[in-house]
Amino acid sequence: MREIYLIRHGETAWARDKKHTGLTDIPLTEQGESQAASLGKRLESLSFKHVFSSPLKRAYDTCSICGYNPQVDKDLLEWDYGAYEGLTSAEIHETNPKWNIFTHGAPNGESTEAVVKRATRFLKKVERLEGKIAVFSSGHFSRVFATCWLKLPIENGRRFSLATASLSILGYEHGEGALKLWNDISHLKRGR
Repeated sequence: MREIYLIRHGETAWARDKKHTGLTDIPLTEQGESQAASLGKRLESLSFKHVFSSPLKRAYDTCSICGYNPQVDKDLLEWDYGAYEGLTSAEIHETNPKWNIFTHGAPNGESTEAVVKRATRFLKKVERLEGKIAVFSSGHFSRVFATCWLKLPIENGRRFSLATASLSILGYEHGEGALKLWNDISHLKRGR
């Protein structure tokens, strides 16, 4: 049976500072590398049939530190935040108080429809595969992918918080897409 291990990248300076990081390709912080190493220990007992990663350095390096050589897939890129790249939600709300990425998309960036299209395209790729599949990506894209897996409207993505270096598992219940684990960071707590 197919299971998707959805893995968010480790900490970056912008993730730490709550800045929207779309296509800006910034590296992991030292803390992010440490998180990835803890995550790798958590995953070492698992055998993945397929491992995929976003081409962005933060996801790819998290995957590599975990000990995998992934297949890079551009569909796993983070949301293109356009004019909101590098801004915090608080900064955006100063000029657009009702803005939410899952309902409004990003001006001069990607629309909600475009991100759903990418997530759906990747979902169709993995639907042909079996076994445990690791997917290393970013927070907002992973939340959109989860809504597609669960056949929920994209606006529900706002309710699926994801910490850096978190592990989530998507599987099935009675033949329907189901959430088996979400936003687990227990591996990070052990290392402290």
